This record gives sequence, C-alpha cells and structure tokens, in this order.
Amino acid sequence: MTGGPSPEREPPAPPAPPAPPAPPADDGSAVPARLRRLAEALGPATLATALLLYFGYIATRARYAYFGVPVEMTGRSNQDLMLDGMEVVFVPAAMIFLGVMLLVAIHALTLWVLSRDATAGDETSAAAFLAYGFVLVGVLLIGRALIGIFVQGSDVSVVFGTTPLSLAFGPAAVAYGVWIYGRQRGRPLLSSRLARNGVMCAVALGVFGLFWGSTQLAWAYGKGRGEGDVEGLGKRPEVVVDTKEPLDALPTGVRESRLGGDGRGGRTYLYRYRGFRLLMASGGRLFLVTPQWRAGRDQTVVLPYGDDIRVQLVAQQDAD
Repeated sequence: MTGGPSPEREPPAPPAPPAPPAPPADDGSAVPARLRRLAEALGPATLATALLLYFGYIATRARYAYFGVPVEMTGRSNQDLMLDGMEVVFVPAAMIFLGVMLLVAIHALTLWVLSRDATAGDETSAAAFLAYGFVLVGVLLIGRALIGIFVQGSDVSVVFGTTPLSLAFGPAAVAYGVWIYGRQRGRPLLSSRLARNGVMCAVALGVFGLFWGSTQLAWAYGKGRGEGDVEGLGKRPEVVVDTKEPLDALPTGVRESRLGGDGRGGRTYLYRYRGFRLLMASGGRLFLVTPQWRAGRDQTVVLPYGDDIRVQLVAQQDAD
C-alpha cells in the first residue's frame, strides 16, 4: 500500500529582528535628575544640620578668637554650635530668597524680550544686546574673582567681600548669556553635551561661591558678636574669685586683697580678686575678662573649676 506524497514541512519563521535600542534620555533632564538623586542621598535634615554646625563653628571661632581664645578650648557641644549657627543662618537665607526672587524677575524679563524679538531675526535685536551684556558682566565678574583669589591673598577667606559672589555669579551670567544668544538666533550655540557640562560647572562654581560667601558672613557675624561683647562687659555680673594661690600678671582693673584662712574642711582661701567679668563658662573652665578689656592690650584669664577657687557673682545695677 503506497501512500501519497508526504506534505512538505513549512520552513521555520525567521527570528524576529532585535528591538531597536531605547533612545537616550533627554539631555535636558539629566542634570535635574542627578541633582535630585544627590538631594535624596544627602537628605534635607542632614544637610541643614551640617550647615548649622558649620556656620555655628565658624561664628563661634571668630567670636572668641577676638578675645584670643581658640574655639577648641571652649568645649562647645554640637548642640551649642547648632544654636550659634541658627543665629547666623537667617541673614544668608534671607539673601538667598531675595536673590531667587531677583533671578526670577530677570528671567521673566528675558523671556519677554525673546518673545518680542521672536519674529525679528535680527542679530542686533534687544535680545542679542542682552546676551552680550550678560556675557560681558560674567567675564568681568570672573576676572574679579580671579583677582581676589590669586592677587589679594589669603585674607579674602575671612573678610566679607565680592570675591565669592563674583565666583558664584560670573560663570552663571556667561552661561545665561550664551543661552539667550542661542534662543535669539533659533538654534543652540553649543552642542547638548558641551552645554550640559558647562551648566554643571557653572552650578558647581555657584554653590562653591555661595558657600564661601556664607562662610565669610558667618566669620564677620562672629567677629561682630565679639566686638558687641566688649561693649557690654560693664553690664555683666562681676565675678569675685577666691584662690589659695596668688594669680600672676593680673589684667587691668582687677584688684587683689588678702583673706584670712577659715580652716574648715582643710580649705583655705587666702586671696580675693574683684573686677572680673565672665566671658564664658564652658568645658569646666571660666573665661574671665575685665570691663576695660581691649584687643591687643589685655589678656583673657582661664581658671579651671576645682577646690582651689571659690566664685561669687555680683549683679550690676545697670544690667539689662
């Protein structure tokens, strides 16, 4: 028995072509995404705490350096430094918010100029002049920052000036001017990768400049607090110190008197000193000055707590 011809098998279907690669992410969203991931990694609370500690440390260091006291000797805790930082952070925060409002107004004006000149297509339009102006201002600010960094010396790190602000806003102004010029002529002046890298550098320099300026402001604030402390020393309570051993090299305005021994508990205080004012009590030590204290002339006396001294406080009638 012969069968009919077997049916031919159909050839297997060709494999499906590989899916095309996914298009790359938009370059415009790369920078915000990275900044967003960085902010999520740091955390707002962690960043705020670190800034408060840093500003408090700088302000405290400048305040007591005015009296010749290193901040390491004060024994201030992190909580104390945070409280000191809260006093400093209000002014920079207010300046930043006002600056953001000003930048929003400038950007709104720029968009209005660009929309008005959208149909002109003339490189001599107001938008082009605006772009040239931003680039020129940015170049001048960058030059001012370089002069402040390399010519003025290390004093710019502790004197509030224009160097950090120039460093913060100079590159940003140049980048903004380049962006305006590209919008005005209808196509970007730089490639997307080069523009993205330039924006990231401008943002980084802006953050560094603002942080530098905030540090200078914290130092100036702390030094101002030290000068204010000197003016108000006469209103602080008088510190009367009784000691077993005499104190050498007394500051101007301190009076010494001899006391008799009381013999109780084996303690004998033989010397009494009047005229001190309490600058600070921290870390188991008393930091004492006089109402007539002057920078460069008088010293700050540091006495440790212990059985060798006895302290009394006398309020002043004109105290606040």
